[in-house]
Amino acid sequence: MTSRIPMFLLPTLLLAGCQLDSRQQVLATTNTQAAQRAISTRVFDISDQTKVFQATISTLQDLGFIVERADKILGTVSATRAGTSLIRFTVSLRPMGTTRTIVRASGQLNQHELSDPAPFQRFFDSLSQSLFLQANNID
Repeated sequence: MTSRIPMFLLPTLLLAGCQLDSRQQVLATTNTQAAQRAISTRVFDISDQTKVFQATISTLQDLGFIVERADKILGTVSATRAGTSLIRFTVSLRPMGTTRTIVRASGQLNQHELSDPAPFQRFFDSLSQSLFLQANNID
């Protein structure tokens, strides 16, 4: 005696077999978030958040962004660059102990999260250079 699966249940069974369990979904999301955090966060050996804040604004402007909002108290800067696509960058600063500052950037490309490491690398390279020039009084 053979049992048959009704045809209307077949798609449901196939889809259920493809679904990740919740534990796998959380691990996949966590890995993605951890990778994104590694791309978008840097620690600088400077305690003066005002200098880092000013360098952040200058760096974004040097990269062609228009600064829309800058809040020194909250330590956030939001900027946009329009061209063939719309890029929005938000940078937040916070102290790490008494001698370091954490800089974290997030970005959107045409309303989608920016996950390509290249724009973040350009921003952080430029910010590092700006902080170096600032520390050595080179304008």
